[in-house]
Amino acid sequence: MLETLNSICLQIGDPLLSWLLCLPRDVALFIVALGTALILIGVRLFTTNQDLLGRFRKDKKRLKQLKREAKKTGDKDAVVRYRATTGQIGIRAMKAEGKPLLASLVPIAILACWCWTRIAYVPFSPEEPVRVRAYFPVSEIGKLVHIIPQEGIEPDGRWIQVIERDVDEAGKEIENGVARWNLRCQERDEEYTLQIRYHGKAFEKSLVVDGRRYAEPVKFYDDDTILCSEIDMADREYKPFTIIPGLYSLAMPPWIVGYLIIVLPFSFLLKPALRIH
Repeated sequence: MLETLNSICLQIGDPLLSWLLCLPRDVALFIVALGTALILIGVRLFTTNQDLLGRFRKDKKRLKQLKREAKKTGDKDAVVRYRATTGQIGIRAMKAEGKPLLASLVPIAILACWCWTRIAYVPFSPEEPVRVRAYFPVSEIGKLVHIIPQEGIEPDGRWIQVIERDVDEAGKEIENGVARWNLRCQERDEEYTLQIRYHGKAFEKSLVVDGRRYAEPVKFYDDDTILCSEIDMADREYKPFTIIPGLYSLAMPPWIVGYLIIVLPFSFLLKPALRIH
């Protein structure tokens, strides 16, 4: 289901946004974030009663003044009435806010899916080593697996590899096997399709090397003899302006943090600048 939705978003987003991939990543992210802010503002303009929201704003401002004066004179009953009226206005304003939020979901979801798939990582350049891994159950350790040779790709080493015990960064063994390849690819617009041959079957993995795009890093297989294949992009995560980190405890990679840093201030600043309530 998620793959289908992501595919639909890319089919819509690519024709509209692929030109951004020719720009530096920071510029592309800035344009996307600014576009998001403009979408939020534009949708708000056309889906809300601006006159009503303007009157809500003026009423709350006036009630705030009246409440301050009532406090000075010690009129507690008036303060209670003003607070109740302010609360009623707030509820009506919140109902009016719901429509632009709903209307913004679709375009923002398309932008988010496109960014997640197109700018979250730094793409590979031609002849740059690409680390490819295939993961297997423990029972397959010690066996041979190979990638079918194809024009435009050369391995640093052999096409045939032995499935070894996998280890983490600390050197601790992991309960699966892994085969590793380092590949160097020539540039081409079409994606490569790697074919990992094992137990008489071919398991495909997309690879893109054009300096602008990248393929989905991990692909899972519905097979008992192989778990998944991966293009190792752990050290290629895009960090906006080279310094913005991710908030991984909140499942927010660096590009999302940079995106929010740009879009949130613009969303608040553009409203008064464009006189939109």
